[in-house]
Amino acid sequence: MNCQLCQEILEAYQEGKLPAGMMTQLESHLETCDSCKKLSEIQLLANRVIKLEKETDSDPFLATRVMAHIERFEDERLKASSLGVRILRPALITMSLAAAVLFGIMLGNLSRPAGNAGMVPVEFALINDASLESVDFLSLE
Repeated sequence: MNCQLCQEILEAYQEGKLPAGMMTQLESHLETCDSCKKLSEIQLLANRVIKLEKETDSDPFLATRVMAHIERFEDERLKASSLGVRILRPALITMSLAAAVLFGIMLGNLSRPAGNAGMVPVEFALINDASLESVDFLSLE
């Protein structure tokens, strides 16, 4: 067995996926070739390190620390906002709503004249809807 073939099937050997004949040939080659043996040891070590790094231990108090930090941040933010801002904002909103309602009432009163509220224009008095022909009558013709 040559070194190139050994290096190609080394990973399958470490995973135990090689047939018995190839496995014995590879083991005998690893006993005789120092560079392939060193490569095999490096790969085994790398696989162990990767396996250890995959296993992570969760910190049971991480969520508690994060929540405490968030609450502390919110408390500091609430203390930073002054009393004037907390009172001034609702007062301004209430005043703007009252101004909008007053403006709407004034605008509605402008659309009808105050002095001529009871008088009907002459054009409206001359309209006689009874003499108009209906759409049904026109469609029959």
